[in-house]
Amino acid sequence: MSQQERGAFTATMNLPIEVPFGHPTGGRSEFIFVRHGRTEGNVRRILVGRTDIPLDALGYRQAATVAAHVGTLARPDVVVASPLLRARETAQAIADVLDLPIEIEPDIAELNFGTYEGWSFEDIRSHQPDFAARFADKEFDAHWPGGERLSEFHARVHDALKGLATRYASHTAVVVSHGGVLGSLAAQLIGTPPNDWSRYQIQNCSVTHLEISAHGSTFHRFNDCAHLDVLDAEPVR
Repeated sequence: MSQQERGAFTATMNLPIEVPFGHPTGGRSEFIFVRHGRTEGNVRRILVGRTDIPLDALGYRQAATVAAHVGTLARPDVVVASPLLRARETAQAIADVLDLPIEIEPDIAELNFGTYEGWSFEDIRSHQPDFAARFADKEFDAHWPGGERLSEFHARVHDALKGLATRYASHTAVVVSHGGVLGSLAAQLIGTPPNDWSRYQIQNCSVTHLEISAHGSTFHRFNDCAHLDVLDAEPVR
């Protein structure tokens, strides 16, 4: 995705976005959500939900760039990461800049695609056309064979946010997770169908800033990629 395309996508969100999700303790938390840097799986456009792969060369550069950017924002108290390597590597770059430890949160790991790990959607359409066709129905509660059911995944993401807000009440946390997790989170808070994957295409090493208070929540930034404009050598996918 080009810089122009990234900017156009972000520009479609009229910020700030107010949503009715209130802090579970009645307190206040701020979260700086970061999607991990690029991987070979992103380049190949295959499903790597729980496949534990590292960042690629551009992904490491993205991680260093977003780490420097996050270091200019409000001083966080903690860095939280998914247990998957691509998230931990991105989180480590941020933690090194902020001189903070990393805490691992299993419930913000990516969706488990089960036996379809390593497949592309083109592969699924070619070999399992009936299963693929169901995804046009945004209410389709797919159960990935050997993996997760979508409704269970969305519930896990929602519960993870409540747990993080409770754990880090009165704190600011950087949370490094995955495109599916952050897209599900945004959809559930904003009130759009969480199975509509095309609506929230969260970009590698983008920044989303969410403030949660007793009376509601506010997205101050959403899928912000402006800090990545210095990386012109390769497209950011």
